[in-house]
Amino acid sequence: MNIGWTPRASSPPPPHPSPGTAAGPAPVGGGFAPSGLSIRQRLVLIVLMAAIPMVLLSVDIVWRLAERERDNNTQAILYAAHSVLSAVEAQLGNYAAVGQALGESPALQSDDLAVFRGEAERAMIGLPGAWVTLISADGQQVINTLLPPGDPLPRAPESVMAGARLAFAERRVVITDVVKGPVAGGPVVGAGVPVLRDGRPAYYLVIGVLADTFRELLNTRQMPQGWIAAIVDRDGNFVARSLDHERWVGRPASQGWRAVMHADGMSEVNSVEGRPLITATSRSSLGWAVGVATEKTVFEAPIRRTMLTAALLTSAVALMSMLLAGFAARRVTGPIAALEAGAVRLERGEPPDVRPTGVPEVDHALFALDTAARTIAARERSLRENESRIAAILDVLPVGVALVDRDGRIIVGNGNYRRFVPQVVASRDEMRQELWEGWDANGRRIAPEAFPSARALRGDPVWPGVELFFRGDDTQPATWTRVAALPFRDESGEISGAVQMIVDIDMERRAEEERRTLQAELLHLSRVSDMGQMAAALAHELNQPLTAVAVYIGACQKLVGSGPLEEGRRDKLGELLRSTSEQALRAGEIIRQLREFVRKGENELRVVSAAALMRESCTLALAAARHKDVVVRLDVDAPGEILVNKVQIQQVVFNLVRNAVEAMETSERKELAIRLVTGRDRMELRIADTGSGLAPEIADRLFMPFVSTKTQGMGIGLSVCRNIIEAHHGRISAEPNPGGGTVFKFWLPLLRDE
Repeated sequence: MNIGWTPRASSPPPPHPSPGTAAGPAPVGGGFAPSGLSIRQRLVLIVLMAAIPMVLLSVDIVWRLAERERDNNTQAILYAAHSVLSAVEAQLGNYAAVGQALGESPALQSDDLAVFRGEAERAMIGLPGAWVTLISADGQQVINTLLPPGDPLPRAPESVMAGARLAFAERRVVITDVVKGPVAGGPVVGAGVPVLRDGRPAYYLVIGVLADTFRELLNTRQMPQGWIAAIVDRDGNFVARSLDHERWVGRPASQGWRAVMHADGMSEVNSVEGRPLITATSRSSLGWAVGVATEKTVFEAPIRRTMLTAALLTSAVALMSMLLAGFAARRVTGPIAALEAGAVRLERGEPPDVRPTGVPEVDHALFALDTAARTIAARERSLRENESRIAAILDVLPVGVALVDRDGRIIVGNGNYRRFVPQVVASRDEMRQELWEGWDANGRRIAPEAFPSARALRGDPVWPGVELFFRGDDTQPATWTRVAALPFRDESGEISGAVQMIVDIDMERRAEEERRTLQAELLHLSRVSDMGQMAAALAHELNQPLTAVAVYIGACQKLVGSGPLEEGRRDKLGELLRSTSEQALRAGEIIRQLREFVRKGENELRVVSAAALMRESCTLALAAARHKDVVVRLDVDAPGEILVNKVQIQQVVFNLVRNAVEAMETSERKELAIRLVTGRDRMELRIADTGSGLAPEIADRLFMPFVSTKTQGMGIGLSVCRNIIEAHHGRISAEPNPGGGTVFKFWLPLLRDE
């Protein structure tokens, strides 16, 4: 049984030795198990470690040559792609510039289409293979320089009008994708220019160009044999291709290239014919892309030749290294075998057989093994002696001490600990755990996971301890104990267990109970003594309701004896009877409060409302103030709950209020202010009078026994008040009232929500 231990889901541990039992040598074959590489293998590794840097260096040189060749090929393809793209952008820029110039023509702005057609035909002289198409805002062609004037013109295709909507929306030149021209009769592209009039779309002017024009541009680049160049539009369709242009123009490029065409750089894709290519892609800001490629096998052929040469060179060097390692291993394994034999004998607890081997390093190691064997034997004897001494010391301690591991299993415990926990290795019997119970300062029961050992295993030291009650069993009677626990950490600082201490405080608890009984008797005698001084005030308080009862009863007799009771007299009689009942209840309440105050109070603590307790306490204490012309200001409605002995706190309030009233008997101004204030963690009651105040010579000794400011006082009232408040973990004090008189105040801790 371990106090606060929570079982874990783990396999049962092997039994631990009892205190005083010496631990013998470990059995042969246990502990460290040799593993890893042999000496011969390690020598081979040493040779390899010397040869590998040279091999790696040669491989690195060859690899760098191959990479340089790869980089040269890559840069050549990239340069070709950028060069083609520059030529394409320059060509498209010419078309866009001519289109913008024509779009600003005065003839076009004034709708003089005949004059504008002449301007357009003259502009196309410098652009071979190009023509002008003018399209109205509704999609109808109005001018096409490919056809004679007056010929019927078709409507523009939807793909062209989609470009027109984009051009008008963004008010910029739009390069169209490749389409089949309805008038040109073949694949065409164009530069579309939006023509605005008063900020509104008027015409869409397109400089049309046959796709064959861009094929001629590719053919003039004079690329190396086997290279392929292509131009694609925004949708990934071929505008021109240096290989099989007529077959692929207007058709989509391969899926792999369309996936990477929007990013500049190198990529590996398949051609439309299905051949693997190394492709350099260059993307235009106009949305088109240019690709220059070569077949992968052609691109990587020199790299493969270089890598094959490196592999042959590396294999030759590795073979030579292995042969050298085998030769060296045979020369040094003999002395090492002798060292290994000495280590095996030491592991078995036998002295090593020290014989010179002729190798200084090995001979030195054998001598060290012999010295270590002698040292270990001496330390084992010392360890057994120390264990016996520690066990003897633990058994004479008056405190139960035990060491538990991370799983709550008790490793070792002394005799006093076994009074409560019979077995050294803890039983996991849940029923035995239920023999322990404890409560915190607020009277709430402590859960098992909050017991000392459980907290210590989580790294929370519990010192000087927690009071727990052991209900008793066959080995130990019911006993009050104080249990403390501290975390036990290993060399790395991690928690490996806990040290637990159990102190028998049963006799202390009994003495404490006797002290509390005597204190309760003293408090009761003090309340009875106070009642003698309350007699006159209580007589006056009881006289008023009793006199009123007599008057009301006399009035009722007169009403009944004066004749029949008509309705008005019956109502009057009922009112008198109700008043009689109220006065009788008032007198009974005064007597109940008096009996509650005088009777011996129980020592149990209860949770009560601070405001309700202070109001009830002040009601009885203020009885004398009413007929002594004392003006009372009562403010005790602050929120909060406290854990107190109700009768004892009533006695404190009564003493302080009574002293305040008596202090104002000779004062001209008789004002008594009672105020309750609550904060975050405590409540404070302030009782301020306007009396004569405190004499300086007794201010420092006011709460000591037999010190009094009254000529007839015994000097124990304030001392009793201090004992009561401090027993409730509070404080009481007095200070001068700025307006004259004295302020007595005390505070008590509030209960928190948890």
